[in-house]
Amino acid sequence: MTGETLAGLGSSAAILYYNDFVTYPDNTTEPTDLLLAPLPHAAGTTTPLMPQAGVGLCAFQTTDQKAEAAAVFLRWFTEQQRNLEFAADTGYMPVSSAAFDAIADYPFEQQSYQRLYDVYNEMRLQNTPLSEPGIVGYHAKAKALYDSLRQRQKDYPQRLANGETLEALTEETWQLLCDNA
Repeated sequence: MTGETLAGLGSSAAILYYNDFVTYPDNTTEPTDLLLAPLPHAAGTTTPLMPQAGVGLCAFQTTDQKAEAAAVFLRWFTEQQRNLEFAADTGYMPVSSAAFDAIADYPFEQQSYQRLYDVYNEMRLQNTPLSEPGIVGYHAKAKALYDSLRQRQKDYPQRLANGETLEALTEETWQLLCDNA
């Protein structure tokens, strides 16, 4: 955290990767005070969507005994109180509605985590969750898009300084997204 970034957009668990302090180029520091906000949506959006991704548990070429053990573990791990504590300590979203409801009363050690779950609940009430598509090649296409965005992002400040308009760069970025959809 260098203090040079104005804002970031990331997954819910990204809070795990933010430092407690911002360090400036002269090596001075100050505590990080994260301001969290819901995912932005285009003006006039009638049904805002909230991307939802997750992790799956897979027992590939296993025995019946190991498959049963995986199922027992999954039931144990997603039990309301255990899942609530895991989510609150890591920044991940709870997997059950009961754990999600109970998180409002959870005694968080870090204020930023409390803010994170306040935002989750706001989004939960106002947005429709949308899961990643289960199509072959989806993750490769997403990675290619992200790589292309990262590469272009490096050039945007100089291109703006050279006279290109923000609107032109925005349109170019939008077209990149559309071309990779």
